Amino acid sequence: MKCKILFLLFFVLFSSNLVSAFQVEKNDISYDSIYKIVKLYSKKKENRKALTFSRKLLVVALANNNEKQQAKSYSKIAEFYRKLNLKDSAFYYYNKSKKMYFQQKDSLQLGKSLFQLSLLESSFGSYHESDSSAVQTLKFLNGREVNIIAATYNCLAINSKERFLYEDAITYYEKALEFTETKKSKIKYKNNIAILYKDFGDYPKSISIFQDLLKDTIVSKITEGRVVDNLAYTKWLQNSKKNVLQDLLLANSMKQKIKDDFGLIASYSHLSDYHIKNNKRQSLFYAKKMYEVAKKEKATNGLLEAIDKILSLETPKNSIKYYKESIQLRDSLQDATTKRQYKFAKIKYTYEEQEKQKFKFKTLAAENKLIAEQENNQKKNIVIFLMLLTSGFIFYIYRRKQQHKKRVLRETYNTETRIAKKLHDELGNDVFNVLTKVQNSKFKTSEIVNYLDKIYLQTRAISHENDVVETGEKFDAFFRSLVANYISDDCKVILKDLNVLNLNEISDEKQIVVYRVFNELFVNMKKHSKASLVLVSCKRVKNQIEMMYTDNGIGFVENNIVFKNGLKNMEIRIKKIKGTVSFENKPDLGLKVIFRFKK
Repeated sequence: MKCKILFLLFFVLFSSNLVSAFQVEKNDISYDSIYKIVKLYSKKKENRKALTFSRKLLVVALANNNEKQQAKSYSKIAEFYRKLNLKDSAFYYYNKSKKMYFQQKDSLQLGKSLFQLSLLESSFGSYHESDSSAVQTLKFLNGREVNIIAATYNCLAINSKERFLYEDAITYYEKALEFTETKKSKIKYKNNIAILYKDFGDYPKSISIFQDLLKDTIVSKITEGRVVDNLAYTKWLQNSKKNVLQDLLLANSMKQKIKDDFGLIASYSHLSDYHIKNNKRQSLFYAKKMYEVAKKEKATNGLLEAIDKILSLETPKNSIKYYKESIQLRDSLQDATTKRQYKFAKIKYTYEEQEKQKFKFKTLAAENKLIAEQENNQKKNIVIFLMLLTSGFIFYIYRRKQQHKKRVLRETYNTETRIAKKLHDELGNDVFNVLTKVQNSKFKTSEIVNYLDKIYLQTRAISHENDVVETGEKFDAFFRSLVANYISDDCKVILKDLNVLNLNEISDEKQIVVYRVFNELFVNMKKHSKASLVLVSCKRVKNQIEMMYTDNGIGFVENNIVFKNGLKNMEIRIKKIKGTVSFENKPDLGLKVIFRFKK
């Protein structure tokens, strides 16, 4: 079997006509044969050769016009680009495979491609997009491939931790624990959960998890050393008086034995923190050890942390070189982050543009075919729209006119009814009483004149209540004449600060309401209040007009404001202009009405 595979490998490498020869009769076998070679190189971890034959897979798949083979080829090409750490190309080909698997409705393979995309997006620092891809992964896997599901939750946890969303990260690590089947992964997730609890200050939970991990059979010596270190450091964070030095030194020794340099960075950091209060010299010693290991491993974040510790402990003279290095490191780290994000944005943009171009060429013929139909349809739609618009406008005008006619008729009827009632109930009765008194010789001429004067005032009030209001630039004078009409020997009316309102500048609708409201109040005063003094005061508060009516009449009976027709009309009118009205009633002490509206 091995001889056959080696023969095929030799044949594919040195014969450019092999693919075409296989296509003549046995295309599928040719594809499968090359796929076996890809798997062989993958097993031997010869990723560059595996990538070369994955590209040959794609050539055959395209020649066969086999979409399943194409999707599989894209996925394989992406896999080896990823293993070679060529993330931009891996991202491009995983997107290609994702698209094809989606078209084929292969939810399992689609979920796997989305999982790889979520990892790549996370590595580029695009955590929101990575979250989106991860959520779609879980949707399409739908409970299958539990190890990938666990790894997807792990990716979501890392994204949350990078954005300091520690509680979300813990939730995702716990979900990963539910699905993982390997002991090694379970230990890793539990350790990460414990570290997160430590990071946001829940030390008891963190300590409990670390202690449980030490009781368990730990597969990796690296993990054991890190757990011992983290447990001791967390105990010290919980109680700085606790002596955990022996455990910290033990963990450091374990890491040195197995050459866990990345673990040593954390170990030296913890030892430096432990000594910082009581032994600054020892703290500085461990900070410098941390610096040396971090520099050796090119661990930028650890190196920056070590420099920060040294700067806080070292003398100003000795700190200068570390300070300069810190500035340089931070600048280079920022540049690297910017370049990484720019690179990802460029990859994504390039992929999307290429997809747009392909889609454009595919749809060009169909678009040309539809252009004529669309133009005809547009013309028809425009004609129909204009007809509907015209019909709607005509109907709207007609309806407005009909509504206006009905409103005018209703207002006319209400006005006529009101006038008729007043003429019958008030004027008619008074005229009858005057006639009776004229026929009676006992009544003096002066009394009859007074009654006639009362009838005149009532007639004038009815006239003012229903006559046309003169709006616009002459309204101020018109309103003053209304006030003047109610001044008599028995009642004095004072008008205060009317000039500040500039009533001529407000809208016609508001002028009419002002006139009607005060006419109603004056009529009510003449009929019922028995007031001898009325004050109308005005003021402006920002963009609001306030007019206050006050009299010294008898007020409302039993301190209850009863809205009869006139007062109801007044309230309705005020609401129409979005104004407010309030009443203050004191029996035998008069009535106060405050009327406010916007200018």
